[in-house]
Amino acid sequence: MENSKNDFDSFLSYLKEACESVDDSYIEFNIAGSDWKYRERVYCYELYHQLRCVLGESFPYKLNGEVDKAGHAIVLGKKKPDFIVHVPGEMDKNLVVVEVKLATAIKDEFKKLREDLEKLKRFLNEANYKNAIMLIYGNIEKDLLRKIKDEFKNIKIEKEEQMLLILHQKCGEEPIIIFNK
Repeated sequence: MENSKNDFDSFLSYLKEACESVDDSYIEFNIAGSDWKYRERVYCYELYHQLRCVLGESFPYKLNGEVDKAGHAIVLGKKKPDFIVHVPGEMDKNLVVVEVKLATAIKDEFKKLREDLEKLKRFLNEANYKNAIMLIYGNIEKDLLRKIKDEFKNIKIEKEEQMLLILHQKCGEEPIIIFNK
């Protein structure tokens, strides 16, 4: 685990592969008696499954989902990131924290995006994570994407960590890095 940059690059490749493997039925969920709807938890759970499949057992970090940090000795407050990739119990081996957001949910409530970006920033600045990813999925309007990029640019990171904004628009399509801070 000496070279976390290489480990992070490997993780990004695995994340892209996992995103491409998420079937359309997990991106838009068919609800009985209703139209298809986007459901963030459904997407996240399938992405978690796909990530576990591609990471395998030889990847030197563990993937955990929605780990509650309430009562943590170092991570202050009640934060529950969507995914963390780390070596449990070793604060110097926190590779990446990931938040997932549905594009239409951001449009409806931009405040939640700000809260998630703040959460990512705090994991970088306070919990020794080396990288953070905001993964947005679903169709997104250009104006909204511009607003998200502007919000992303305003984040102040205290160390040399990096934060990526990644967009996954469609099933079977590789997600793209929109912004790297």
